[in-house]
Parts: sequence; C-alpha cells; structure tokens
Amino acid sequence: MLRMCYQSEVERRRNKYIPDDSTLEKIGKAAKWLCGDYKVGLLLYGSVGSGKTTLAKAICNLIGILYGGSSISSERTEIYRVSALNLAKYVLDDPSYFSRLKNKELLFIDDVGTEPESVKSWGNEFSPVTELIYARYDRQLFTIATSNLADEEFGERYGLRIADRMEEMFERLHYKQNSYRR
Repeated sequence: MLRMCYQSEVERRRNKYIPDDSTLEKIGKAAKWLCGDYKVGLLLYGSVGSGKTTLAKAICNLIGILYGGSSISSERTEIYRVSALNLAKYVLDDPSYFSRLKNKELLFIDDVGTEPESVKSWGNEFSPVTELIYARYDRQLFTIATSNLADEEFGERYGLRIADRMEEMFERLHYKQNSYRR
C-alpha cells in the first residue's frame, strides 16, 4: 500500500512513476519502520530531488487512509505537515499554533535546515526546529522529517545535544541518488 501511495504522489505532480531499486529499497525500509518496533521518528535526508518529501507524504497519506479515511491535510488533527521555513514564521506570527505543533500526534517537518537558525520576537530569541525537536523528543511523539543536510551538518547547525537526541529519536534513510526532477 505504501508503494501505491508513493506512486500516487508522483503521479499527482504529473510525473510518470518508474520504480527503481533505490526507491523500492527506501519504500521497503519505510514500510518496515511503520510496522515494526523502531524509533519514534523517521528522518529522510540527503540529495536534492531524490524523493524524500514524496515518501514522507506517501507515509502520511497511508496513515490517513488507514486510520482516518482520507489523506494528508493540514486541517486534520492527527496528521500535520509543516515546512521548517514556515516554523520560523509561526513563532513570530502565530506562537499558539507553533506551540500546538509540539503536541500533535503525528508531525511531518519538511526541509529541515532551510529555516533561519533563530528568530527574534519582542527581544526573545527562538530556534524553532530545535524547540520542536526537544518537545517532541521529550514526549516521544511520532515525527517524520526531511532534510538536504548531511550527517555532520545536523550537529554543526543544531548543536551536539539536538544531534544526539535526533540520533536516538529518528530511524534514518539516507538518499544519495540524483534528482528525479531532471
């Protein structure tokens, strides 16, 4: 079913789904993660245009279909998708929404590493992704994230404490293939 959701995501963007070994391997590993006793989060990271967001959306759609009768939507209470870049905006413009994201049952954070490292509001400095990861780590909440950062860049960008928590919290799928967008 996850493969069908992935195919649907590809075709929704008017592209032809051509399964290759790397994609099928990632879908298989993600399916095992969903069905097994693994870490509470899944981090899809690596090269640009390699299918990370497509797989994350497919996972969320599958969960929505199996448990809610419909696919992903930012309005659903069970499944929330947010770009890391928008997290910084929420801290400034809608802090109560940002605070609620910390407790959502399932959260998909897209493009971790694209957000400003910190933002200031009324003289207070916030690091949106860091705060969100801390909160979700403490509560052990189901979290999916995508990023173009390399392994060592997580520690450089977010510090060793967050990188260490991410290591404990997330199963990792590393993408090395070329962009499908070409």
